[in-house]
Amino acid sequence: MSGNGKRPLGVSLVFVVILISGVLAVVAGIWRLFNRGDDIGWIAALVVILLGLIYLLVAKGIANGSRGARFVVAIVTVLSIVAATWSMILQPSVWVTAVIQILLGLIVLGLLYNARARQFFGA
Repeated sequence: MSGNGKRPLGVSLVFVVILISGVLAVVAGIWRLFNRGDDIGWIAALVVILLGLIYLLVAKGIANGSRGARFVVAIVTVLSIVAATWSMILQPSVWVTAVIQILLGLIVLGLLYNARARQFFGA
């Protein structure tokens, strides 16, 4: 489904972050293909490239107002928040990084589910 009206600034910000993450993942995967240290390295490289391509597809969906892409980003963000919380419990020494990850996740969810974003995504 296409976005309704002008894309809100917050949604544009999430789009840019996802786009950059996708490009970086593809580049990192390609780099790893040529610099692998073992037989498993090429599998990991291909997985990273695949994830980067998925990020790019999801970014396109976010830019176009796709509710499905917004749902995928929300699920991944919630999983990220849960993982950060879990790592903070298991390894208290990483609490600063975990808190930052949790706060960024909450900001992403807020940007994708505020009133203007809901209107853009047609929800």
